[in-house]
Amino acid sequence: MRAVALAIFFVLSAPARAQVEPCPRHLPRSVEAKLLPVLNALDEAARKNDWWDKGYEKAFATLLKSEDEDSVRARVALMDYYVGEAYGEELVCAVALDGQKVERLLELHTRCDVKPRHSRAPRNRALPLRAYAQKLLKDGHVKDSCTYE
Repeated sequence: MRAVALAIFFVLSAPARAQVEPCPRHLPRSVEAKLLPVLNALDEAARKNDWWDKGYEKAFATLLKSEDEDSVRARVALMDYYVGEAYGEELVCAVALDGQKVERLLELHTRCDVKPRHSRAPRNRALPLRAYAQKLLKDGHVKDSCTYE
């Protein structure tokens, strides 16, 4: 009887355990390839103390405009970096405008420390950018909050 009860317990609890995605240690190389130009430009801009550095501005804009899946994932990963106040707002909106497909990525990067293999730029997982994007998605105010005139 005890064996039957344990078997039922494991069968019923298996789907719940299966839904928790394991934490990857590093970003996929294809995602890192999209992220590194921004991080390298960010590192250079920070060393020059120039947040409006043209190289950084171009790399950042390129990532935000790209629509491929690796760029979407790179934008979520970029939320672990201080990108500047104005760029932070743009990043939150770009991620939130990616829609429901990023909710799983936001949750994964909140729960897991997924880092690039190669970057000198300092990471800060305590930044609130992911939480802001998640709130916009949850509240359904993405278009209203991220439409600029």
